Order: sequence, then structure tokens, then C-alpha cells
Amino acid sequence: VVLARPQWGFDWEEARQRGLDIVVALDTSKSMLARDIVPSRLQRAKLAALDLLKQARTDRVGLVAFAGTAFLQCPLSLDDEAFRQSVEALDVSIMPQGGTAFADAIQTARSAFKEKNENHKVLVLFSDGEDHDGNAVEVAKDAAKEGIVIFTVGVGTPKGEVLRVPDNKGGMDFMRDENGQAVSS
Repeated sequence: VVLARPQWGFDWEEARQRGLDIVVALDTSKSMLARDIVPSRLQRAKLAALDLLKQARTDRVGLVAFAGTAFLQCPLSLDDEAFRQSVEALDVSIMPQGGTAFADAIQTARSAFKEKNENHKVLVLFSDGEDHDGNAVEVAKDAAKEGIVIFTVGVGTPKGEVLRVPDNKGGMDFMRDENGQAVSS
């Protein structure tokens, strides 16, 4: 009986723990269609976001989709399935404006952290790194002053690739600029 260490009664002990509030910002610009990373940069980033969800078991997660502008696709929540469905719904046609605006993504993520709690605030930004906005560094510094830690994850290879998009006939064609030249990312 002594080896089983029987105990009678109980003691209340309050344990405080700071969780994480994680916002994933995922680049949905057309450059994410490049296939220098198989199956594509966008698909690889989506898989990485879902892998992050597996690691964040008891943490709240949210999703920001961005290209030339940004919006909160999934607010911070403990609902893993809502986050998963929001990630799976992302594609390059979801944003009305092309390009890549990191500042808008960071600003939208900042607004997702509107609750004043003791949780650590984390922004994980997945992109191929082609920023078309000039004030991303200043906005990131402002976010850091609010206690938001930003992790950037580059998706793609340094060499890049010529972008291919579906054409009108169901095949694939190169994405072209205003001069008719194939666009490389």
C-alpha cells in the first residue's frame, strides 16, 4: 500500500500560462504559382501553414490572405477546422488586386490581435519575397513595438521560374507583362 502512495484530500493550485496568438499571413499573388517548388509555391506554403497548425495544439490561430491588399480570412480561434478550411480555400484569384503588399498584411494581422490579453503575439508571413510596397519595414517596426514577433518564411528558389497560368483553351501559357514578355519570378 505504501508503494502506491495513496493520498487523501486535495489542494487547489492555480497555474497561469501564456498562450500564443498566431496569425499566418499567406501571399496569394500570382508569383506564388511558380513551380520551382513542387507542386507550387502557394501549395507548399499552404502545406506549411497546416503543419504549423498541428504544432499549435492549444494556441489560437488566424489567417490573413494578401496580395496587393490584405484581409482577415480567419480570425484568431481555437477552431482548427475553420483555419484548415480557410487555408484550403486560398488561391491566387481570391484577392482583387495583384502585387504583393507586406505592409497591408502586417496591418491586417495587427488588427487581428485586437484583444488585450497576455498571450504572445506572433505573425508568420509566407511569401516568395517580391514586395511591391515601400513601407513594410516601418509597419513591421510599429508592430514590434506592440509586442508582435514576425517570422518570415521564404517560399521558392533563388533562381525562380517563368510563371505559367491557365489559358482560355484549358492549357497553360506563360504569364506576360504589358510588352508581351514572359514574366519570371
